Amino acid sequence: MQPVTAGTQPGRTPKPLPTWIKLRLAAITLVKRSRLSNVIALPFGKILKLDAPANEIAAMEFVRANTTIPVPKMLDIYEPQPDGSAHILMTHVPGTVLSYALPKMTTVQIQSVVSELSGYLAQMHQLVQPAQAPAPASQAPTIGGTAQGPGYDHRLGPRVWGPFHTVADFHSYLRFGEPLEDWVHEPAVVEVHGKPEGEYQVRFSHADLAPRNIMVDPKTGKITGIIDWEFGGWYPEYWEYTKMHCAPRPQWEQWFAAIDKEEGIQKYPKELAAEEAIWLRAGPFGYV
Repeated sequence: MQPVTAGTQPGRTPKPLPTWIKLRLAAITLVKRSRLSNVIALPFGKILKLDAPANEIAAMEFVRANTTIPVPKMLDIYEPQPDGSAHILMTHVPGTVLSYALPKMTTVQIQSVVSELSGYLAQMHQLVQPAQAPAPASQAPTIGGTAQGPGYDHRLGPRVWGPFHTVADFHSYLRFGEPLEDWVHEPAVVEVHGKPEGEYQVRFSHADLAPRNIMVDPKTGKITGIIDWEFGGWYPEYWEYTKMHCAPRPQWEQWFAAIDKEEGIQKYPKELAAEEAIWLRAGPFGYV
């Protein structure tokens, strides 16, 4: 299935925000006397996300149409902008954010969540990148956003990047364009980025599978939804694993232990070591 964006939603005509939603937002602003959050709970089990990026819209629709992964169902699109962003009306995902539930969960329960997650990852990583026409049959898969345009991931700064047509070009971007010879003191980077083209498959990834983006049923521990698909797109196969470990928190130690124990999740220790070396050199402003 071809990924869809805010401007190409089949059967949906973008429209202005309904008056009842505008009144609701005005009331919230008046009561809280502060700037609105970009995610607003509405009556009747609905959620409004303001200024959702085009890539998040495309990622949710693509995954929902091609897997059984529980993602919010999009109901309507309002006020699309030239950059493809729009306000989106979605179904509310039931359950509790996993990051809130973790402290009360047993090791067995956490392992069960990770096991269920591994099944969803397997589905996601089997998604096929739609062919872009006209394109030569030999063209390598694109590394970038869901619709194979520019990607976005806060790991790479506040701007969009790419798309890239080789893993080597993506790796060069990760190194700030510096030649591999400048990284001789980081053997993991040299080893990973020096691998021949084709060594890594390009797979669809959520790219931010932290406990804050996973919803669970507090009674059963079953995953009820995976949210925040803003970074979703096509990446080298190790990206999902290394991004899980980006900016770790001490309170998530049991989560990481469960990931390392889960046989259904492929581990990429050398790639993680390479990423950690780059994170250290990049600092907070490496890709600004």
